[in-house]
Amino acid sequence: MISSQDRPGAVAPLLADAQLPFAGRPFDRDAVAREHSDLVAEALASPTARVLVLRGSQAPTRDGALALPFVAEVPGPTDDPGRPDVYLGRMAEGAQVILRTFRADTQLPGFDDARWEGLRTLATAVDPEQTSLLVTAQAVALWHRDHPRCPRCGALTETIRSGWARRCPEDESLHFPRTDPAIIVAVVEDGPDPSSQRILLGRSAAWAGNRYSTFAGFVEPGESAEQAVVREVGEEAGITVHTVQYQGSQPWPFPRSLMLGFRALAGSDAAVPDGEEILEVRWFTREELTAAAADGTVTLPGAVSIAHALIVSWLGHELPETWW
Repeated sequence: MISSQDRPGAVAPLLADAQLPFAGRPFDRDAVAREHSDLVAEALASPTARVLVLRGSQAPTRDGALALPFVAEVPGPTDDPGRPDVYLGRMAEGAQVILRTFRADTQLPGFDDARWEGLRTLATAVDPEQTSLLVTAQAVALWHRDHPRCPRCGALTETIRSGWARRCPEDESLHFPRTDPAIIVAVVEDGPDPSSQRILLGRSAAWAGNRYSTFAGFVEPGESAEQAVVREVGEEAGITVHTVQYQGSQPWPFPRSLMLGFRALAGSDAAVPDGEEILEVRWFTREELTAAAADGTVTLPGAVSIAHALIVSWLGHELPETWW
């Protein structure tokens, strides 16, 4: 949260968990135990274990919370090798939770009164612990869906370690869920007068209308996160940045990224879009950005994204949740 004591333009505070819905209250993943025991089988035999159901990318909700039925209330797993049951962990009250996934068009009995919603909607609508469960579920589900075969020999792999690894029966190689590191950065101008300080935002070629956001890109092999910040801003906006400060991170399971947030100072104001990924760049003072967001001239990222948190952290007050 933004403290009234934080002076706009001062050394950037770290982003608070409250600003990063996807990095909400963690649950107990039982990470050590799942390596040595089949916790999926244990949960399936438990009368108190719960199931987080994903139908495509949507989960069922009732009364503003995830519907987490008991194991006996959910149809059995499919025979799709890319959709195995996965042990997610334990909730605060101790109940074990497994993930069971189905295709988007699957008709599931027992969920007639449920509302099916996606993570972008649910992130700020359900309890933080449930958000963490859902973020984890979506990320690991997409990994299983996309990687059912061995990347070395193409053989169909088998699920092991309570759903957190896959093993090739042909060459015995092990494969684990993949997370791709990516940077996202608020490029700003510093100075003694907060009213004249500015932030640089870009409009992506992938976005329609007047959507603007911070700059982002994947960390390349052999590159540090800070080096990726300098490179990406140089490529997309044509300027050099310095004083790269880490702000915070959150998972972004669309499909499997970890977003590393930064603030960086611009070396000049002569920003030029690359014309391919970024079509337009604009500098905004705090007053200009607040006014543009209020009248709809500019559409900014919504509260589920770390981009929103980076902008709000620099701005010093909240903005309308207009996107994502």
